[in-house]
Amino acid sequence: MNRAIALLLCCLPLAASADIYKWVDDKGQVHYSQNPPAQGHYEDVTPQLPMSGTTTGGSRPAGRSAAASGNADDRAAQQALQSKADNAERCAKAREQISYLQEKTAHRLFVTGEDGQPARMTDEQFNQELQDAQAAASKYCD
Repeated sequence: MNRAIALLLCCLPLAASADIYKWVDDKGQVHYSQNPPAQGHYEDVTPQLPMSGTTTGGSRPAGRSAAASGNADDRAAQQALQSKADNAERCAKAREQISYLQEKTAHRLFVTGEDGQPARMTDEQFNQELQDAQAAASKYCD
């Protein structure tokens, strides 16, 4: 039951989002609506919301304007920029870990032992940590 409630709460922001359309009628009056006009030119002026990692499905009306179809390109560009920023952050963390490990030696570092108590890092653990950091750096750094 709790899972169903949690799922429902997670989906509420998706239900609250709606497209906003703008068009000008024959008299020159500007209109904004959640529904596009049945005829004529209109623009999708839905504001860009911060990326949350979720996307909504569904198709848009066939009469979309060129400006509205540009939004998909904008979103793809934003996702590419976000991915690049995430990789840069991962790269920086990996390089920081490599620097940290290279200035230390295994017998000076502590890890949590199997019994939950602090224990000195073995040479094997140290080498594995260093290899993992170097692998991350080679994967995320340009």
